[in-house]
Amino acid sequence: MSLLSDVIRSRSTTQCVVCGAVISKRDALGLDGLAFCSVLHEAEHIVATLD
Repeated sequence: MSLLSDVIRSRSTTQCVVCGAVISKRDALGLDGLAFCSVLHEAEHIVATLD
């Protein structure tokens, strides 16, 4: 049962690319296939990649 629940969880969750927080795919903010847990982390990533 643990393996099944792990598979289900991995299909419905993702990780923020900035802080690594586990978030639901439905709640994640996305940019170019990347997931962010907040607008602040999305902005930090955009600014960091501009350089």
